[in-house]
Amino acid sequence: MKSRSESKVSGLTRFRQELRALVDKQYRRAFRNLRHLPRLNYRCVIDAGANQGAFADAFLQLHHPERLVLVEAIPDLAEKLRAKYAGDPRVTVVSTALSDSDGEAQFEINRSEASSSLLAIDPRNSEWFARDLRVAQTVKVTTMILSTLMKEQRLESVDLLKLDLQGAERLVLTAGEQMLDRVRVIYTEVFFEQLYAGAWLFWDMNEFLSRRGFKLCGLSNIVHAPDGDLVQANATFRQIN
Repeated sequence: MKSRSESKVSGLTRFRQELRALVDKQYRRAFRNLRHLPRLNYRCVIDAGANQGAFADAFLQLHHPERLVLVEAIPDLAEKLRAKYAGDPRVTVVSTALSDSDGEAQFEINRSEASSSLLAIDPRNSEWFARDLRVAQTVKVTTMILSTLMKEQRLESVDLLKLDLQGAERLVLTAGEQMLDRVRVIYTEVFFEQLYAGAWLFWDMNEFLSRRGFKLCGLSNIVHAPDGDLVQANATFRQIN
């Protein structure tokens, strides 16, 4: 539980963020995207599924992490991330796919790169998102479990684990279950339809994490199908044990 002084500082920080968001357009976009995260001091962060660095950019705008580990499976994107953050000593880029084993796997790169995954995509995605999400190519990538990543990066604990892995979140969390007591907050994509073969639905994710001491804090970036049904969202879970 926060002390009164800690709560006061947290409230003041929030006020300053809201004030800056009124006058700084770039900061406002970052604040809007991340305002749902619990008000904590995020020293160490893993961004799995970093893609082009949009989440990392927003996070660095709002917070001051000591370590930000970006994990990206697509080799070309990983190289671009290395070039982008070459001047920032806080940022490390790891070119691998977080999964349920250390090794190699086939990775499907779709025509919309952000939808690429270790898992096969459901063809209905193109209809739901009004984009061409068919597979463009399949490549072999290295895979890594969460415990290996944390060991190699010398991370004793993680304040925020962000997962945007297009269904592979199930693989990462089940294989990394023993590491979850070292994670304070999980920010992850969740599905209400079977968008990828073998992916968890929201209810599965919520049950798994609640049994391991996490509480759902909220949903954001909610996407609906043309008929109004829920399709996907981002969910924030906080460790309460």
